[in-house]
Amino acid sequence: YVLYARKSTQTKEKQQKSIQDQIKECKEYALKNNISILQIFIDEQTARKAGKRTEFTDMLNKIKKGTFNSILSWHPDRLARNMREGGEIIDLIDKGTIVDLKFPSYTFVNDGSGKLALGIQFVLAKNYSDNLSVNTKRGNENRSIEGKGLRNDKWGYILDKNKYYV
Repeated sequence: YVLYARKSTQTKEKQQKSIQDQIKECKEYALKNNISILQIFIDEQTARKAGKRTEFTDMLNKIKKGTFNSILSWHPDRLARNMREGGEIIDLIDKGTIVDLKFPSYTFVNDGSGKLALGIQFVLAKNYSDNLSVNTKRGNENRSIEGKGLRNDKWGYILDKNKYYV
């Protein structure tokens, strides 16, 4: 097995413990289930758009070459939040290139129903990403209309204790 962990942002402050927590839970799961982890792959960027994650691509290339054949990750949404990469994982399972997937927070069974459920997890993850963008934009626009600041002071203004521009 390879262990794959991902957080959605490259910013150090955001999701700071996310990678550590994923790896810790996966290693605990591996120990309890007699799984050997041969390599750890870590990406610190979004999976919303396909082809952007270098470690994920490297991991899949090594799987295709036969270096590894199984993946341990915290949840399916760590693997794919877009249909191309989710479809590629399911295709590699269909071909027998990926023999197994394990998740501490999700149960995968390598059969027709299991692949259907995995595909649904990928679709739900994509839907979450798509909605997050729309909802964040709407929330920011509404805060702006109310005269409230978002994060930082704008030049010439300060934010009061209620986050209104002054």
